Parts: sequence; structure tokens; C-alpha cells
Amino acid sequence: MNTKHLTSAADRPKAIIIGGGVIGCAAAFELGGAGFDCTVLDKGKLCSEAATAAAGMLGAQVETHHPGPFYELCRISQGMYRRWTEALEDTSGVSTEYIPQGILRAALTEADEQELRSRLSWIQDARWCTPDELRELEPALSPDIRGGLHFPADHQVHPVALARALQAALVKQGCKILEETPVFRLLQEPGSGRITGVQTAEGPLYADVVVLAAGAWSPALTEPLGLPLPMFPVKGQCISLKPEAPLTQATVFTKGCYIVPKADGSCLIGATQVEAGFDKRATAAVIADLHARAAALLPGLAEAEFLSTWAGLRPGTRDGLPFMGTWEKAPGLIFATGHYRNGILLAPAAGRIVRQLALGEKPLMELAPFDPARHARINGFAVL
Repeated sequence: MNTKHLTSAADRPKAIIIGGGVIGCAAAFELGGAGFDCTVLDKGKLCSEAATAAAGMLGAQVETHHPGPFYELCRISQGMYRRWTEALEDTSGVSTEYIPQGILRAALTEADEQELRSRLSWIQDARWCTPDELRELEPALSPDIRGGLHFPADHQVHPVALARALQAALVKQGCKILEETPVFRLLQEPGSGRITGVQTAEGPLYADVVVLAAGAWSPALTEPLGLPLPMFPVKGQCISLKPEAPLTQATVFTKGCYIVPKADGSCLIGATQVEAGFDKRATAAVIADLHARAAALLPGLAEAEFLSTWAGLRPGTRDGLPFMGTWEKAPGLIFATGHYRNGILLAPAAGRIVRQLALGEKPLMELAPFDPARHARINGFAVL
């Protein structure tokens, strides 16, 4: 689809994006930049689910435990991030609070040290540091650390600032944003099966392209088409503390806990991973556990001021891979969902892939591992 010479709104192809999380907004930003007339629909407020459980780490290296297509996708997106945020900030006039500090992944136990050392055979842009070398980089680290990995290219953004920049950029592009507007079903053309739009409480909306970026709520829309998506919500709870003075410049990470310093002097600490359905309640036991883990790594946090706690729902998948691409049974529908705890990191790549698929271009990487119908084919049952 060539949009280069289309100028008026009436001439522009239309795109509906279901889901106003970071992935959905990134897809709308990319499509808007390619000339599409976009509408983003969200059942609640923009960036109010998985993004609220995010710390903003761009951890392509630190959060990946083995090589493979997901690792490659993370590295591609990480490589795009600085230029992507610059374009976003130029359009929106809002800072994403991109901080180009690396991440230190420290081991506090022998088992964790062995697991980290095992990554050295395949991980890129990382080096092993002794305890003294880690404390030379960040003197406030615990004397009990056994060494760890330094990832200088794993940077961070502030998730709230990123969400504000995305929303402002979409408004500048003329994107229509419909909050508190759940999608009840996808509209499918008889015979061809083509997805032509969505049904809402206010009536049907039609578009040339429909993007499914509804996170953990995506399966409810694909199951009536005959495509089950094995996804589930994973509650992530975070806390925010403020020490008397900043303790680190870099993000520091150990098993079960990460501490992300922010520009205002606070530290964002997260995050739990609990399959609790759609329960978003924050709990005292989790607050206590996260604080204990954080103080074990950074003892200076023991007496830090408590600011807040919150929880969000991440879209998990059973094989840990997102659903990205198209499905031959439903042309016109583009999948961009199931990014679990890496939605912020993967936003630039996911948005670009959606744009490329909408334009009929070759995507920036092979999408077969992320095929939306892969589970149906693996499990051997027919996809209607």
C-alpha cells in the first residue's frame, strides 16, 4: 500500500488499533507517520495496564536467559530506541526521560553467579565484573555480591514519560483516541474472512487495517474467529522509594529484584510475577518482600522514604514469545500482542513491524517464531 501521495484525510487509508498500551500507541505512531488515518481504542485509559507495572528498563541483554529469535528481536528494538525516542520527542515536544546508563546484574548466591557466567558464551555487549569492579562502578552495592555482569547498552526510559510522549505525538498526528471504548468483536467480511473493522457500544467502526494490541484481553477477540491465543495476565507489582541522596547512577539488578534510579531522585523497584487473573490489587506482603530484596542489594535503601506502590497486568504467553504478524484466515488483521514484561523495550520494533506489514513491506526480521497460529499448528488441531 503506497501512501506517499495521499494528503487529505478522506484519501488516507484507515487503521484501527485495539489497545492503547505502549505497543498499541507505538503501532499508531508508526502508522500515522506512514500516512494512515489512525484510531486507537482502549477499554480504559491509555497505557494503564502493563505499562503501569514497568520500570522502563531497555534490558535486551539483562532479561534474556538464552539465545534465539526473541533475543534477536530485543536487540533489534534496543538498537532502534534512541532514534525512535528522538523522533517521538520531536513530534510530541515531550521528553521520554531516556537515560543512557547501563545495567549491573549482580549475583548474591553461588547458583545465581553460575547462571550469569553461563550466559557469557552467547551474550553480547556484556562483561563479567568482580565484586570490587562492580563496587567501583556503584559503591553503594552490598558487600555480599559475588560479582556479576555489566550491560552498558541496556539503558532506560521513564514509562510514564514515554506514555505521555506517545499520547502527545498521536494527538499531533491527528490520531483519534477513544478511551473507555471496549471492542466487543472483530467484523469479518463473509466469504473472504477479511477483517473490516470492530464493533463497539457506539456502533461499528471500519478500517483498511486492524491492529490487535489488546494485551491479555486479546484472546476474547480471536477465539470467535477460531484462533485461540494461549495468553494470560501476569500481575506485576512495583514500589517507589526515595533515599536521602541518589545511591546509584546505573540500574542495578539481582535475581527477583531490580532497582531503577529516576531523574527525580526516586528509585523504582520491581517487580513481581504472579498469575492472579485480572486482580490488580497491591499487597503488603509483596511490598515487604520487594523492599527486603532491594535492601539486600543496596543496603542504603533500608531507611529510604516510601513513596507509592502499584500493580499492572502484563500479557504472558505460554512459550514466552509474543504474537506478531498476520493470519491467513483473517486478512486485514495485524497481531502485535503478548509482549509480557518487554513491551516498553519492544515498542519501536513492534511498531515498525506493524507499519511494514500494513504497507506490504518485508518486516525487519523473520516473524515465523511469533506466528499467531503457531500453538494451533503445534498442538495439531485445525484452525477454522
